[in-house]
Amino acid sequence: MNDRERRDFEAGLAQEVDAFLRSESTRRTFITRFGQMTGLLAVSGSALTAVTDWALAQQAAELADPSTPLGQAQALALKASQEGPKDGSAFRAVEAAKQFSGVTLNLTYEAGLQALDPRNFSGPMWEQLTGIKSAVVELSNPDMYSKPVAEHIANSGAYDVLDISPAWTPSLADGGVIAPLDDYIAKYMNKADLDDYHPLYKALPTYKGKIWGFFDDGDMFALYYRKDIFEDPKLKEAYQAKFNAELAPPKTWDEYNRIAQFITDQLAPNVYGAGHFRKAGSPGNQFDFLQQFRASGGKLFDDSMKAGIASDAGLKTLQSMIASNAASIPGNNELDAVSLWAAFLTGKVAMIYSWPPTGRMAANYSQSAKAINFIPQSQIAGKVGYAVVPGNPEHATGFNKALAAGSSNLEAAYLYMQWVTSPPVSLARVMLPYALRDPYRLSHFKSELYAGLFPSAKEYLYNLNNSANVGLLDPIMPGAQDYFLSIDRMCTEVWAGGDPDAALKTAAAEMNATTERLGVDSQKAFYAEFLKLPGATADNTVEKLGMAVKLD
Repeated sequence: MNDRERRDFEAGLAQEVDAFLRSESTRRTFITRFGQMTGLLAVSGSALTAVTDWALAQQAAELADPSTPLGQAQALALKASQEGPKDGSAFRAVEAAKQFSGVTLNLTYEAGLQALDPRNFSGPMWEQLTGIKSAVVELSNPDMYSKPVAEHIANSGAYDVLDISPAWTPSLADGGVIAPLDDYIAKYMNKADLDDYHPLYKALPTYKGKIWGFFDDGDMFALYYRKDIFEDPKLKEAYQAKFNAELAPPKTWDEYNRIAQFITDQLAPNVYGAGHFRKAGSPGNQFDFLQQFRASGGKLFDDSMKAGIASDAGLKTLQSMIASNAASIPGNNELDAVSLWAAFLTGKVAMIYSWPPTGRMAANYSQSAKAINFIPQSQIAGKVGYAVVPGNPEHATGFNKALAAGSSNLEAAYLYMQWVTSPPVSLARVMLPYALRDPYRLSHFKSELYAGLFPSAKEYLYNLNNSANVGLLDPIMPGAQDYFLSIDRMCTEVWAGGDPDAALKTAAAEMNATTERLGVDSQKAFYAEFLKLPGATADNTVEKLGMAVKLD
């Protein structure tokens, strides 16, 4: 396959996906023949298994030292799967799945660290328990959406279990790409496990009254700050004298910018007040804008589905982000998430907000795995505090496990999904130092084993729970990625010196064009479904709905 063939295929696939989203007929012949000719689609499910079976065949479930919290969690997961309790979802899934021994399930995962869990831990353990093999198909994040759609159009049956962004659920469900789980849940699951999800996450796979997957990754932003800096007597005295206020973790964005600028003025170039991943496409700009915009009262769309970002709330948000940039480490606007982690871990930044691996890395827990060789050892271990992001933090993407409707192993694939997301197994998975799956169940937040991973792990878990109580969800609707890209381009233009008001209007026009391309009426219906979810707006967070989880 040459570059021209790839470009032709990708262009054609984009057109087909758009048609799919509009519920129009698609050109199955184009997708099937051209995709298979160029190698961009699987000829069949068996073609995919060869990619990774050679590695899985050489592995057994590698369990950690049984004297460690991780080793104990893994042993408990194995015990729950083999011995019960008999009504537990893990045990019931394993017992039912043994009839499918010898089957191979094709699992899509985001390429990189995400795939290490099924390769090294859960996949081998599942095979050991049931005789069912797994082949991990690593895909880029955009391909995790487009490839299952293309395989569905081609009717290839290439995938069994899909890792998908919650934002994709409506279009994949309406398009028949994924299958509802309700009948399988009624037959196999201990229903109490559904109530073990934090309320922000419980409803995420629900669409039009049906359940289309199991939530599997609590990607909640939280604030991480240097306690030694915030508790420094001289800095506290200087801050009190200047602002007549205590130097403490910020509760508002104005406080955040004021504190960041104060620390930068006092300690730079040794330490800067803040840092952000603002690099175009990193992603970060859209998540940051969405959380601040909605916390400031902004509405993404009005009643006619016109984009609402070109507003006072939008301008206020961009001005706040510009002030944050000015108070940040040099090169802030070119940082991605990994480079920001490096700056924080090496002590160059006093506070950041990011995904949950930040806390594990800051404590040097993640670095205990050889796979985490892309970040430095933490120089701030034991000095990090946790707080809720000012206003309302973003639940920035995350993953659902969904059942590919075209799978020839539907029941076996469902049983794997039930097992791998069950309370005891999922706890062991979110405790893996090398994996990027983050806590999402109440039993995760309350786990004494997880709390034993590093000295401040209990505080870290409680803060993730508290953040979810007031957290906001990414928009869950077709076109979400296009809306995100418009916001990202807008921010990047402003960081380069562009006029904020003009950039907002341009991005709003782009978002309106996306809505019109996908159909105003259908997008309005999708958006209305999204607004029913806890966390869709700052007015209906889990806390404001009276469902907040309080941990002792």
